[in-house]
Amino acid sequence: MKYSKEELSIKIQQVKHWYHTVEVAPGVFTPGIRNCQELLELLELPDDCGGLRVLDLGASDGFFAITLNRRGAKETVAIDYRPAEKTGFPILQDIFDSKVRFITDNVYNITPEDYGEFDIVLCLGVVYHLRNPLLLLDRIREVCKGWLYLESFVIDNRLITKDGGERPLADISQELLGIPIMQFYPRNELDGDYTNWWGPNSTCLKEMLESANFTIIFQKVLGSRAVFKCKVNDDSDTKYWRQLERSAMLY
Repeated sequence: MKYSKEELSIKIQQVKHWYHTVEVAPGVFTPGIRNCQELLELLELPDDCGGLRVLDLGASDGFFAITLNRRGAKETVAIDYRPAEKTGFPILQDIFDSKVRFITDNVYNITPEDYGEFDIVLCLGVVYHLRNPLLLLDRIREVCKGWLYLESFVIDNRLITKDGGERPLADISQELLGIPIMQFYPRNELDGDYTNWWGPNSTCLKEMLESANFTIIFQKVLGSRAVFKCKVNDDSDTKYWRQLERSAMLY
């Protein structure tokens, strides 16, 4: 082991706010709020990433980017709006001797001209933080040539009511689970967080992904979170209407 448990503990304490909970050594964890190992198992990411280019959007502390880099990815790019030094990324990078390239950028800026194409794109816990989630999915489709793994908050089991309470969507109407809908949070209605803008149901997320020319391989809903594994699609009709929309936006 590169560092003793005591040295690891000192390193971990250098980061003020951890998001990812990562076991960096047996019994030694970073104090994050996201159970990375649980999500990793749900995603069913490939064990062998040899020869693949990987993009991790909203990478935060970098656990997932670093994991796929350790699984043999030939290049892994991690993007977050916060500089790396504001996250736990440099600490994890050092501990795991990772070669992930961290870039501070806005996810809306992802283009094939600037970033090339990727075999795997990770978009975990990002969509509902954006005012324009469909724009993000279109950007992802432009740089993705293989697989997209997406995880998000969903309202299937956690609809915010007018009085500030919470109810499963099916309590209001079972039919609503099958209709693509999103709840808008204009302020901080969801968890007191002003960066939470949308609460889609899982049906809505599925339809949004398909409208961006992805094919759903599997989807899982656990409580208020949903996971999707998608493969790029090249449906000509979907492609045409997306291109038409982008052209219309120029006038």
